[in-house]
Amino acid sequence: MDRLRHFIKRNGNSSGNGASSEPLPPPAKSGGHGDHWGCVFRAVEQDTILALIQDVVANDSRPDGFQAPGGGAAYHSSSSPVRVCVLVAGGTLESAYPEAIPGTEWPIVVREVIPWANGIEGQLSGECHGASVSFFDTRFYANRYKYRVGEQYNFRMSAFAYTAGRASDAEVEIDTGTKVSLKGARAYMPASLGTNTDADIDEYWFHSPIESAASEVEFAGRRLHVLPITMAIPGDFDMSLVLYAAGHTLDASTNLDSAEEIDLEGYLWLQGYMADL
Repeated sequence: MDRLRHFIKRNGNSSGNGASSEPLPPPAKSGGHGDHWGCVFRAVEQDTILALIQDVVANDSRPDGFQAPGGGAAYHSSSSPVRVCVLVAGGTLESAYPEAIPGTEWPIVVREVIPWANGIEGQLSGECHGASVSFFDTRFYANRYKYRVGEQYNFRMSAFAYTAGRASDAEVEIDTGTKVSLKGARAYMPASLGTNTDADIDEYWFHSPIESAASEVEFAGRRLHVLPITMAIPGDFDMSLVLYAAGHTLDASTNLDSAEEIDLEGYLWLQGYMADL
């Protein structure tokens, strides 16, 4: 219990015991993805998160094994389409995060593989039909040695909302000086280009209409809004995905009863995993 509590309070991972026995592509980043629970839980719900992690480890009798000194195991909850993934390496808890499955398939050319310091978590940067995209690989622990820079792989993509709400009727000025309305636009940009300069590479500002009727799913005793959006349409390819938004991340003034008639705007955490298994 103390180990779990220390993990959550650090908003990251312990290092060392979970490092891979094989060389990792440099440079390895410090930290990890244990700080993304805010997409699902409020900050005051740390005890709920701890209990959830304990429950997953106790009840998954067939965890996915992966290579790590002392052995590695990925434990998963039985929930769907959002589940918990808990990573243990060498007998030490390394990380835990919410994972969306199955996700919408995107073809992505990998340009950079970015491991975290624990060696079993990481991010990928690449291009989807020419559009730059970076995301957290929820199954990096299993696939980290399969990637080759310059190669294209199919990934199943999803996202969790940090914040989301009805978009304002804003206009942007293009190169010619003409002002263009964002109504109906499908656009995204790295969150670090806005006011949050410390945002990580898998965090994005987005603007998109809700593409079809919103719904809800249950996860860990709470309801998540299921919001189908499209981040962009490069080369006539729809970068579509499901955005999962907990109640506390959705602006209270957003009326989802008429969701198909509104544009959403906010910040999201982009994640995916390789579909070519």
